[in-house]
Amino acid sequence: MTLVFLAAAWLAGLVLGILADARPMALLLLFAASLPLGLLFRLNRRPVMPIAMMALLLLAWWRVEATEQPVPELTVQDSQSVTVAGWIGNDPEMVGASVRFVLIVDTVDRGQGSTQLPLPSRVLVYAQPPDELVQRRRPPFFSYGDRLDISGQLMRPKPVQDFDYPAYLASRGISGVLGSREAAVDAGFEGRTLPRWRGWLFKFRHRLADSLNDSLPEPHSSLALAILLGLRGDFPPDLMEDFRQTGTSHLLAVSGLHVGVLLLLVLGFAGWAWGRRSPVYVLLPLAAIWGYALVGGLPVSVTRAAIMGSILLAGWALGRPSRILPALALAAAVMAGLQPEVMTQVSFQLSFAAVAGIALAVPLQPGLAEMITRKVTGGGLGRYPWLASLLTALATAGLVSLAATLATWPLVAFYFRQIPLMGIPATMLALPALPIALVGAMFTALLGLVHPVAGQVVGWITWMPLAYLVKLVGWMPHWTVSGSWVGLPLLAAWYGLLAELTLVPGGLRRIARAAGWKPDPRPEPNADLSRTAAGSPVGTLTRIGLVLGGLAVGVGVLVWGEVLGGSDGKLHVHFLDVGQGDSALIVTPTGRQVLVDGGAGSSDAMRSLMDLIPRGDRSIDVVVMTHLDADHSRGLLEILERLNVGGIMYGVNHPGSGLYAQWAAALDRSGVDAIPVMYGYRITLEPGLTLEVLNPQPEGQRFPGEDFNNNAVAFRLVYGEVSILMASDIEAEAEARMTQSGAILASNVLKVAHHGSQTSSTMGFLTAVDPDMAVISVGAGNPYGHPAQGVLARLEEFVGRENIFRTDRDGSIELITDGKELWVRTD
Repeated sequence: MTLVFLAAAWLAGLVLGILADARPMALLLLFAASLPLGLLFRLNRRPVMPIAMMALLLLAWWRVEATEQPVPELTVQDSQSVTVAGWIGNDPEMVGASVRFVLIVDTVDRGQGSTQLPLPSRVLVYAQPPDELVQRRRPPFFSYGDRLDISGQLMRPKPVQDFDYPAYLASRGISGVLGSREAAVDAGFEGRTLPRWRGWLFKFRHRLADSLNDSLPEPHSSLALAILLGLRGDFPPDLMEDFRQTGTSHLLAVSGLHVGVLLLLVLGFAGWAWGRRSPVYVLLPLAAIWGYALVGGLPVSVTRAAIMGSILLAGWALGRPSRILPALALAAAVMAGLQPEVMTQVSFQLSFAAVAGIALAVPLQPGLAEMITRKVTGGGLGRYPWLASLLTALATAGLVSLAATLATWPLVAFYFRQIPLMGIPATMLALPALPIALVGAMFTALLGLVHPVAGQVVGWITWMPLAYLVKLVGWMPHWTVSGSWVGLPLLAAWYGLLAELTLVPGGLRRIARAAGWKPDPRPEPNADLSRTAAGSPVGTLTRIGLVLGGLAVGVGVLVWGEVLGGSDGKLHVHFLDVGQGDSALIVTPTGRQVLVDGGAGSSDAMRSLMDLIPRGDRSIDVVVMTHLDADHSRGLLEILERLNVGGIMYGVNHPGSGLYAQWAAALDRSGVDAIPVMYGYRITLEPGLTLEVLNPQPEGQRFPGEDFNNNAVAFRLVYGEVSILMASDIEAEAEARMTQSGAILASNVLKVAHHGSQTSSTMGFLTAVDPDMAVISVGAGNPYGHPAQGVLARLEEFVGRENIFRTDRDGSIELITDGKELWVRTD
């Protein structure tokens, strides 16, 4: 443990150098004075360790003080209009309608001329892609290494609830947040370039992301993107809240915990399949953790954890697991010595604590497995060996979860000021599925690159652990307590106690024996973790075949379940809860699907659809794009990217729309036929079900080109004796023309125009429609005052208060009809 104490002294010196000021020369002289003092102690046969630790502490302190460089920082006020120029320094990511990336800024113009910064500074940018990029690139449009000129509002970051967001950004070297009004790529600029290999890596990551999106439904694809690639820009907010409230949000970021869990469980699988005598036992988990780090984009925290994991594996390969803790301490000391500021970064602290906690738990696993096997055999269940394996796997997951949680919970409480009470049980239940989901997502993404069908087949397997995680965090109670009472004294006391248990001889072993099993801190390098004979080639193939066969049976059950669960022969119209926007799915009696608009968020429609269309179905028969307002059409962009669309119906082209360039580019990439429709069109979706277009009017009778709302597509859906009028965003002018056109408007159900705005739903129009029921698609707490009180009062006169349904209050609304009767379901 000498190395551990020396590394601790070095780290303590670095911390003191960061926290306190001192004269570098004085520290250097003190260090020099300690050398002859240590020699004197040695000659007199006295312990040299205290002197050596003090010398290292002083040297580390001097290292920080003497080599500290000024941190390049762009001075940021509360808010200021600026124009900056620089390079994109990370992997851009779509966040709603914007693209988020880190810009390495070298020049800034605050309205008084461009100024060259002495040292580059970093800002976090949210930018709208220019049309020229949209036309020639796929989302996210911007690329790593692009040289940009950006104008916008530079703001100082602010805390998010109890989370110190400014400090988090500062730990990553980010000075401010820039909301872009205009961004242009400077294609002709020649200057500093960033490493090309990272650009190739990021392009490969985006191909993997596209493959996952094509192979998995929502929200499972979003979860796979988060845990495999670290992409969370469009992660569902409600699901994110479930993870946060259950204390499992750490599962959503590529991190040291993921590296540790993946390492330990792949290690166990390799030992079970090949035996610990095979080189595969160490090489497979080594490849797994570094492959995971690569596809995750090599974030600093994961790279550090992968290095620590490699040291851990080296200790096991050499048969010296007792040297794991000193090796991890040395790795941390070297990393911090090269870059002392990492000591202040939350990611470094959490990664090291998680990997160290898991590493300390590893030697206890063989004894735990032996105890479980003994209990099962002694209990008369020896004829069920699979039971011992299952209980061992669950106990291992619990051990890993407990070790990582005990090692990290004070840091989580200290930095995030919240302690989820269900964190440990939720993590214990989640951990068995996490590595399966990780490996499954990787194979799904890679095989999807080979052929989409291959990715979708493996996606059926991957869907199972992902669905389990989604259901788990939704089911677990959301109990949390404040962590504001956790301060530096408690941190010091807690980690001091853990250090005593691990460093004092016999401390950890005594606890293990008290729990009922004999820890095995020095397992033989050729011992078999599963307590069975090392796997021969035939045994290995048999074990792997059993796993693959079990997965194939599970996939078969799911597939046949979907096949047998066909259409019920009724018409279903789902008004989707997409916030302040519009989207509806029509499912015909024979199961064909017509999507009307896609909501304001880029993934709104996609997420809602995945609960409604058969799992594995990657197609929509018809899309109706009523008009190019963002709250109706932005979500359709992802539909075109991710699903096979049979055809698109639209009304009027709107080149003046901010989404026109993206829409035209998406149509061009998809190759889908787009058919313009207008008043008078009658489309038979299938026998007995027709779609009658009521708006826009024929050319020459339309409203001015920029009047998107009044030129929107409105139609009447008729099935037997039941009719539904979908009014999109038409306003009073279009309602009057429709009323005067002589068209049949009378309908059982009215999807109220323009979210219940006071500009629509005139008395004359409502009289012509004469509905029995009204549906309003509207977002809760929207800033527009929708639905207007006057509109609600008029609707009540026709349908009564009880027959007005609203997505902000009722969630998604489903209408079901057999052509004679009509039923309503709400969330």
